[in-house]
Amino acid sequence: MSEDKEFYDIPEVLEYYLAHRRRPDNPNDALERPIFLELAGNLINLDIVDLGCGNAEFSSYALLQGARSYEGIEASSSMLDIACQTLAGTSGKVRHQSIETWRTKAEQVDLVSSRLALNYVENLKPVFQEIYKVLRPGGRVIISVEHPVITSNFTSLSEGRRNTWLVDNYFNSGARKHMWLGSEVTKYHHTLEEYFNLVTDTGFELTSVRESCPQRENFLSEAEYERRLRIPLFLFIAARKPK
Repeated sequence: MSEDKEFYDIPEVLEYYLAHRRRPDNPNDALERPIFLELAGNLINLDIVDLGCGNAEFSSYALLQGARSYEGIEASSSMLDIACQTLAGTSGKVRHQSIETWRTKAEQVDLVSSRLALNYVENLKPVFQEIYKVLRPGGRVIISVEHPVITSNFTSLSEGRRNTWLVDNYFNSGARKHMWLGSEVTKYHHTLEEYFNLVTDTGFELTSVRESCPQRENFLSEAEYERRLRIPLFLFIAARKPK
């Protein structure tokens, strides 16, 4: 991971983040969560690994839906503590490890998920290769990332709340530094083509590509719903390992 792998261990950042997640109509809950869970589908009897699990929110849903096991992978100590609180009293586990160094035995998992975490990873190829290795035949991977039209350029975020979205420098992949949650962070931009090639070159069968088109029922505010219709914030990719 980048030098910002402990980004969420900065106290001010964590405070901003938790406040952000409590905000009505926040993008994670109003845009990312509904589409991700739709793609996840039936979780009964699945062994799940969640890369960059954050607060392990997905564990609560997955175990209630009948998942056989859940293991979160998280680099941030602060997020790890919150994840442990989420998992208390359940069979779920969390491991203090970065996405890049995560390893497990081959063909042990039915579903690998990663929600808004891979934008912090510079080299995605070995990550996808490891995901392919650990999945059983027919196993699935579902990822959500900040959309490439967003990660291409963060200039329009510099004034605070965005009202315009500048797409620029799109085909120059790599690091993008910007202010986020009150501190400077490095994220990594990849084009749509690069994401698709990562999936297919690794050997996966692409099953779904989604963008964060808002649904009115997920918003309290009409104005915020209309604002989110202007540009996709998130990209979702689902794929399957051949049987």
